[in-house]
Amino acid sequence: MRQNGSPPPQRPSSSEADPLIGPGKPYRRYQSPCVNGALALIALLIPVAITVIIFFMSISNDHLDRDRIRKDWYNELRQHQKEVLERIDTQKRWLQEDNDRTHLREQWGTEVEKHDREMEERLKRDEDLKNRTREQWKKEEDGHQHEVGERRKHEEEERLRLNMFWTDPTSHTCTTYATREYTARLVNVPSYYNRRVEACMATPIEIHGIEYTPKWCEDQGPNNVTGHWEVDQREPDCASYWTWYKDFGCISPGSGQRRIEHYLENLPSGADWKEFCATTPVSFHGMHFMGAEFCFQKAHTATGFLMTRAASSQSQ
Repeated sequence: MRQNGSPPPQRPSSSEADPLIGPGKPYRRYQSPCVNGALALIALLIPVAITVIIFFMSISNDHLDRDRIRKDWYNELRQHQKEVLERIDTQKRWLQEDNDRTHLREQWGTEVEKHDREMEERLKRDEDLKNRTREQWKKEEDGHQHEVGERRKHEEEERLRLNMFWTDPTSHTCTTYATREYTARLVNVPSYYNRRVEACMATPIEIHGIEYTPKWCEDQGPNNVTGHWEVDQREPDCASYWTWYKDFGCISPGSGQRRIEHYLENLPSGADWKEFCATTPVSFHGMHFMGAEFCFQKAHTATGFLMTRAASSQSQ
């Protein structure tokens, strides 16, 4: 027992000479009950403090998360509202474009109807103008024909009144195959009469029992109007013909053409032998030619020759 007032027993302090490891008795510090209670209370309060801190930290984190979520929602809401406004603007623009197209289509329809009406009116005016023009032309043509008929009638009446007629009909040489030229003079033509050629062309003459009007007329004065005729009927003296022919064979190897020479007979005296050679027809081997293709004179006889493919196989 420690007496009052006596110092506590001293333990020898450790020194450097004390061994670090040894079987020495562990040292126990003396602790009072108050200290132990305080330590126990602190030990109990630490977990509560930690729990409270974690709780408030959790509340703070939740508040931060809610702010972030609320901010994200707000951003999404703004983006959504923006998209809605853009969609509304787009729909308005589409509706306006539809209205514009509808208006333009109606305007086009109105213009098309107006154009169709104008075209119908124009076509009607053009048709009316054409009809009036045709009627005018018809009237003018009828008037002209009437005038021509009246003039001819007047000329015929005047010609008959003046008793114009042909005199001194004369036959001339043959001009071409089976054709002869005739002339005559028109008489009883007054000196003041200024349509002598018309009277000449309108006055017929009878030749071989057939009436002919002149082919052309010569006006050399009131008493010298001459008419010319070419008569191609009943003129046997002008009808030349081809006699026997001679086959000279092919004109060249591989040409397919053969030369056939004919000799012209009954050539009128003083006639153009080339004209008669070219216009005198000929038929042989089922073929017909209006005249020779080439003509020449041989021993004062007109000779014509033909070159034909069709006759080559039949005249060999």
